[in-house]
Amino acid sequence: MLTNAPARQAAAHHFEAQLMDPPPLREGNLAAACAEGKDHSTPFPRLLPRKPPPQCSGMKVAITHTRYCFKGGVERYIFDLVKRLLDAGHEVHYFCHFWDDHVDPRVKLHKVPNAWKQIRFMKVWSFDRWISQRVRREDFDIVHGFSKTSYQDIYTDGSGCLLDYQGYSIGEAGGSKLKQSLKRKSWHQKQILAIEQRRFTRGNFHKIVVMADLVGDQIKSRYGLGDEEVVTIYNGIDTERFHPRNVERWDDEYRERNVIPKSAFVVLCVANDYRRKGVPQLIEAARIAQERGLPDGRALRVAVVGKDRHSYEVELSKHARDVGLRDVVKFYGPQDQIDRWHAMADFFVLPTRFDAFGNVVLEAMATGVPTLVSAKAGAAEVVEEGKTGWVLGDPDDVQLIANKIIELAGDREQQKTMGEAGRAAAETYSWDVHFEKMLALYEEVAEQKRAAVASA
Repeated sequence: MLTNAPARQAAAHHFEAQLMDPPPLREGNLAAACAEGKDHSTPFPRLLPRKPPPQCSGMKVAITHTRYCFKGGVERYIFDLVKRLLDAGHEVHYFCHFWDDHVDPRVKLHKVPNAWKQIRFMKVWSFDRWISQRVRREDFDIVHGFSKTSYQDIYTDGSGCLLDYQGYSIGEAGGSKLKQSLKRKSWHQKQILAIEQRRFTRGNFHKIVVMADLVGDQIKSRYGLGDEEVVTIYNGIDTERFHPRNVERWDDEYRERNVIPKSAFVVLCVANDYRRKGVPQLIEAARIAQERGLPDGRALRVAVVGKDRHSYEVELSKHARDVGLRDVVKFYGPQDQIDRWHAMADFFVLPTRFDAFGNVVLEAMATGVPTLVSAKAGAAEVVEEGKTGWVLGDPDDVQLIANKIIELAGDREQQKTMGEAGRAAAETYSWDVHFEKMLALYEEVAEQKRAAVASA
């Protein structure tokens, strides 16, 4: 037992150094790492296999993420990717803490222990360490990471750089400067940053996939990476599941189920983390629109689908009631059948302060729903201003949001024309197109790994 303060402090600094600062792999020792199957400059074994992956039509793929389920944007994306890999004849291993009843029986599941789940920074550290040690002992053609991990062949980035993200999640969340400073310097944030710095060190990855140039530019700027290393592949969506025909099938039923008049103008927002996604701004815009009144006396309804802390949801619900929106704004929680909610909507609004992409925007477009999305979402790159929807330059511009609600509610022909244009645009981002690009990237990286091992 350490009985004096200096000794305790020294031990704490030593422990923190072990967590935060393992030396990154350098390009100079890549050949040796390939030959021996691990990197001696870091406590984590290397990603590259001990022998060249077998050349065959079916690849052996490892997916790493904390959850395997059907709720959440990243989770639903991985779910669809895994299904398509399996359908194409590839072998998929999934390493995660948790999975739900939607599991595909063809997936080989590997449970990652979660003994530290009550301590945030240790939970992050332990998942990364377990993946770094255990996954690399197997011989995979591709290791594809989606969570906070240091080493993989391909990493899909769904959040951007931490220091940029802190500006949206901490800097704009309010509170005293001291409170914000303590959050930024917490062990949890420091651990995430340490993992990020290892992840974007050359030699620790083959390709970084980003969902939009918005995030790619962040990573290239902060870590000095090039266009050949950071690749933009816009997300794909299921254009059969999200389809205009759903309107005829589900619109009336879901309005009746949610006690919404058939003639009401329904604004949909699908979001977790309400503050960052701009739900307070949407409520204020709804107040303005309600005060001014919609054309032809149409009723306004705002449906928020997703989740946040219960206390914050209660606070926002109370605020909506206090400003006269008791029957206008409703929170419906997470929903599995999100395609049916899109079918009920007349307008999709996402005034987010930051979103790496925002698949829900493409889902709305594919369903034939006009969209208004913040320029701080990657999905703004696929919206054609004034044709398939609008891009909101300032997510705090509640007057503009209210104006667009009123404008579209009074122009059914514009709503129809925009919806049709959105559908046509969304078809170019189908899952079939996206999967072809991802599979080509898998094959390119697998070949690079074989060549690196053969030349070692």
